[in-house]
Amino acid sequence: MINLKQILQELTGKVPTRDQFVLDASRDIVTAFKSGTGRYEDFFILSRAGEDAEVNLDVKFIRRPKQEYAFSIAASFGPTKSGTTDALEMEIEYNPKRFPNAMMALVSEIKDALEHEAEHVGQQNYEDMYIMSNRYDEPLAYPEKSPQAPTHYLYLTSNREVPAYVKGLVKHARVDKISFEQALENYYSDYIDTFNLHNTDWNKVKQVWMDWWKANQVSLKKTK
Repeated sequence: MINLKQILQELTGKVPTRDQFVLDASRDIVTAFKSGTGRYEDFFILSRAGEDAEVNLDVKFIRRPKQEYAFSIAASFGPTKSGTTDALEMEIEYNPKRFPNAMMALVSEIKDALEHEAEHVGQQNYEDMYIMSNRYDEPLAYPEKSPQAPTHYLYLTSNREVPAYVKGLVKHARVDKISFEQALENYYSDYIDTFNLHNTDWNKVKQVWMDWWKANQVSLKKTK
C-alpha cells in the first residue's frame, strides 16, 4: 500500500539511512506502545549504494498480564502470509504491570530487533550485501519459520544470522552504554532456556560472533 510517507520520500529523495530508520522506527513504535494501541503499521524506503529497499513495518502489541517477565519481542523480515509483499513484522508481548519501569529495556530491545532485521532487508535487496538463504539437506528444526537450518547452533552461526545478530547486539550495547561482550552475555541470559533446550554450546556461538565482530569492527563503527 502506498502512503503519504512513501510519496514524500520518492518526491523529495529524502530516503533514510539505516541508522535513521532504526531511530525513527523505534521512536514511532515506542510512541504507539505508550498510546495503548494493539497495532502499528508504517512504510519506509531505505537506500544504500544507489539501491532502494521497501520496508513495510507491521508491529503488534499483545498484553500478557500473567507472564512473569516484562516483555518479549519476536521479529522477522520476509513474505507476508498473502505472499504479495515482504514485511518487517514484530510482535511485542508485554506485562503492563511491569511498565513504565521496563521502558528503557524495551527501547534497547526494539532497536536491537530493528537493526537485526534491517540486516536481512539488506541481504535480500542490496547487491553488495546479498546473501542467499541458508540451504541444508537435513529437515528444518529451529526455529520453524527461520531460514533453513537443522540445528539451533547452525542457525545462530549461519552466514545470514551472524551479521544480523552481531549488528543488533552492537546497537544494543551502544544504547545501553555497555561493552559488546556484556551485550552478548545479556543475550545469553535472556535465552539460556532455549540454549539448554537445544543443547547448544553458548561458548562456541559466542566465539563465532566475537570473531565476526573483531573482523568487522572498522565497518561497524561507520554510519550506515
